[in-house]
Amino acid sequence: MSNNKKLKTLIIVAGAAGEIGSEFCRRIINKKIDCIAILRNKKIAIESPFLSQVTCDLTNEKEIETVFAQVDFGKYQKVVFLHTIGVDKFESRGYPNIKPMDTIPYDVYDSNVNTFKYLLKYCIRKIHKLNLQRKAKLKFKIAIIAGSGDRYAPFVIESFCEAKFILRQYIHSYIKIYPEWVSGLSINVTSTITQSALKVRPHADTKYWLTPKEVVAKSINLLTESFSRYKEVDIIKNHPKFIEGYYENNDLLYEKWSRETGIK
Repeated sequence: MSNNKKLKTLIIVAGAAGEIGSEFCRRIINKKIDCIAILRNKKIAIESPFLSQVTCDLTNEKEIETVFAQVDFGKYQKVVFLHTIGVDKFESRGYPNIKPMDTIPYDVYDSNVNTFKYLLKYCIRKIHKLNLQRKAKLKFKIAIIAGSGDRYAPFVIESFCEAKFILRQYIHSYIKIYPEWVSGLSINVTSTITQSALKVRPHADTKYWLTPKEVVAKSINLLTESFSRYKEVDIIKNHPKFIEGYYENNDLLYEKWSRETGIK
């Protein structure tokens, strides 16, 4: 971590080993901003005095407290928590007689929500304690990577969309409690070329998918930009044959997702 006293912002990246997370880390340190890259079990091939890599199970509250105990939030004017993690999965749900979703599958909930909420709560507690002693409040921005189609909650990935809604609700709740120093950002993207996405949809044509570099290039400045309360930004790359109303057309959704996943 850099000792530059002029540095005023710290950005914490959850999911730094992923393509999007690691690209964010590169862009952040290129701006000479301190960055903590959170990894589950492997390091990323980036070295910089502005980068600290930590291994942490974000579903384990005690481990979070141990890992972050030595992080001095007090030397910053702004802390950003960027969450880039989250499994999605194709759910045929008995199509064409679509069954209601009873609950969010554990793997989807755990990877999206549990990896988010425990570190978020820790940061809020730590910053709240600091702000009780400071005249100039330490600002805290909560940022997530979500889907541009979440607002439609398409049945084929409804559990993923519901998980992202839960993240948004956490953000709104903390903004309501601490409006003076908490803000939120949802970066909503269309399909993006990552290993996890390709694992789910191995037969997809990715020609018109976003790349991690495109996602980061179009959103990096939003992390440090000042704005009050909450903001949603859509980063979209539409297929030239995109059909209006696609997200609400169950037949089109099933045909496309079953073909791309190879699952009926």
